[in-house]
Amino acid sequence: MNRDRIIVIFSFALIFMFSSIDNSISPMVEILHKFYSVPMQSVILLISYCTFGIIAGVFVGPSMTSSFDAGKVVLASSLGMCVSLALFLLTADFYIAAACRFIFGLFLGVAASSMWWIAYYGVSKHYYPSMVVVLMAARPLALALGVPAAGFMASNYAWQWPFFIFGALILYSGAVLFGSIKDSNEPPKQRLDFKKVFTGYYDAFKVPYLPGFYLGLTLNRMCYFGFYSFMGLWFVRHYGVGVAVISKALLFIGLAETLVNFIVPRLIKIFGNKNLFTLSIISSGFVFAAFIGGRFSLVPTVSLIALFMVLDRLYMVTAVISIPEMFASASNKTIFGSLNTLTAWAGLAVISWVQGRFTEAMGLALIEYALLASFIAGSAMMYYVQHKTVFSVKKA
Repeated sequence: MNRDRIIVIFSFALIFMFSSIDNSISPMVEILHKFYSVPMQSVILLISYCTFGIIAGVFVGPSMTSSFDAGKVVLASSLGMCVSLALFLLTADFYIAAACRFIFGLFLGVAASSMWWIAYYGVSKHYYPSMVVVLMAARPLALALGVPAAGFMASNYAWQWPFFIFGALILYSGAVLFGSIKDSNEPPKQRLDFKKVFTGYYDAFKVPYLPGFYLGLTLNRMCYFGFYSFMGLWFVRHYGVGVAVISKALLFIGLAETLVNFIVPRLIKIFGNKNLFTLSIISSGFVFAAFIGGRFSLVPTVSLIALFMVLDRLYMVTAVISIPEMFASASNKTIFGSLNTLTAWAGLAVISWVQGRFTEAMGLALIEYALLASFIAGSAMMYYVQHKTVFSVKKA
């Protein structure tokens, strides 16, 4: 097996494993509520603290790969994830567990940022499309397979077991990548200087329409990730189901979301960027408004949630593909990889913190409608930027 193929496979494995760990808290909310003896909504804070760590890691990640050998960065971040995960599993104190989740997220963010480096510099141009598919599809597949598997093991054995298994596979994948990432076509290494990190982002935000698009993307992701983060609590409150049922629902939803990634480029060719983006983002809002509140029975609701996630993939992949057109004047387009990740996790960090702190006081219904309002505002901003850049240029 050639080097590029090994890198693609184990990059996929690494993202799959750390995404499975990151998202396995949600279906285990009832189990962890009993284990830590904290309110059920407080368990969501374990997601929030991890997310804040991810944001910090993704932010500094580009400076790591521009200053140190990328293979070493991947291996070090994999080791960091495993050590912090082990400490998380060995403590029964909720606040120590939350701190461990933050540290795990920090190393996860650095690893996630390294995946963008691998896409641009770590593989040949022939394998670049494969790396893009890895970046877009690994997380949904983790939600479809990894998280339900974790839920199954948690409900039938000990809840710690899936974390131990995924952690060991993270370390193995990181070691393989460390031995495979060599002789890349990257620019020369620079001395570590965190000031340049801030300068790169500052210069990027001078590009016309870029701040508006990424603010809109953050608000939009607050809805998408926000619903994912408290889906376990949402199913428990509305339908009274346990981990096994939630895991089956996530399997169906995640598979639907994963598979659609592979056909979006074809759909863009058939319907065009403007038509596909507009139809899917508007439909997505109506679908979300339809199922919140748990007004339908379980099976139709799960189907609607799956449709919402599929529509999300349609307009999100369409938007990501068109980013170079939106911001054609940008001198450093590699910064978009970090910005895409940062805005997504920033949205999750904010909304999961709000959910963890205020769900009990505000009520589940108010949180649901806050997510809907965030979706509408963010989607409108994203559409406006697309209209002023990509759509108007193509029309002209």
